[in-house]
Amino acid sequence: MIKITGLALATVLTLSGCGGGGGSESVSTPAAVVPATTSVSGTAAKGIVKQAKVLVCRIVNGAPEPDASCASGTSGNDGAYSVVMSDGYTGPAMVKVMPGTASTMMDETTGTDVPYTMTMRAVVPAVSETTTVYVTPFSEMAASAVSTTTIDATKISQAIAAVESTMLTLGVDMSVMPMVDLKDNGSDSAMLTRQANMVKQLARVAMAAKNSNLLKDANGTACNAAGTTTSQQFACAVAAMAGVMNSYVTADATKAANMLAAMNAQNVIAVRMPIVKADGTIGMEPADMTSSASMQTAMQNAGMTLSAAANTINVVMGGMH
Repeated sequence: MIKITGLALATVLTLSGCGGGGGSESVSTPAAVVPATTSVSGTAAKGIVKQAKVLVCRIVNGAPEPDASCASGTSGNDGAYSVVMSDGYTGPAMVKVMPGTASTMMDETTGTDVPYTMTMRAVVPAVSETTTVYVTPFSEMAASAVSTTTIDATKISQAIAAVESTMLTLGVDMSVMPMVDLKDNGSDSAMLTRQANMVKQLARVAMAAKNSNLLKDANGTACNAAGTTTSQQFACAVAAMAGVMNSYVTADATKAANMLAAMNAQNVIAVRMPIVKADGTIGMEPADMTSSASMQTAMQNAGMTLSAAANTINVVMGGMH
């Protein structure tokens, strides 16, 4: 019996594709390999959004497909979600985190859960086999921005860049997990710093929603108007932030200035920080995010060793805005 090795077979197939007698050679190009499935996963947080419906919608002809056609999932009690695209879709997409029958979000200023009644979105230029997308008020700003035009991968990237530019003084980076991750004992101090800053800025959103009259609804009423609930205040603040973007590349200067003033006025001295502990569980640690000692204590309470916390805390504090 004659065995044909993989290499020999490849050679035979290659040669059989060549023309003879001096004619032109024809070389076929292999078709691109499309993964059998693709997935989008991440965390939804204003505070942490629990038990919400999560849709991942393909962008079709410049707009998100109808909700009924989107792939779907549910966020867990840690805000995490994972949605599989069974058709192996690899184009641009919009993630929607929508209220379900028992959806809540964490109020970082009190450590309690309040009803989640709004929709927050995020956009991604391309879905791959494993794609990570964090859904926050900042990602909602980008989704709102890009929704003003015919959506494609380039415009999604431009919208994300425009929001990050608008939020530059607060150091907002939408690629960063909206909680502090102490797995591997917080060995990556640079990443820990970016995560801590994201937590701080999200806490400022919650505080501004409650304390500032600079964030207003579409009718010009302050989000913290008398008689409003915490859920209404949070939803109003997120909508006001989204309204800062007047196109996928520009922000309204007056609205942006008011939003930044509202957030900068918040002194984050008493919040509950969401922390991923070494065992993967989520802890809500009380912290004064302006104090190195308090931040170090919070991280040690979440399982970080004394030496690791002491070695990284100055880097973390120095990198927050």
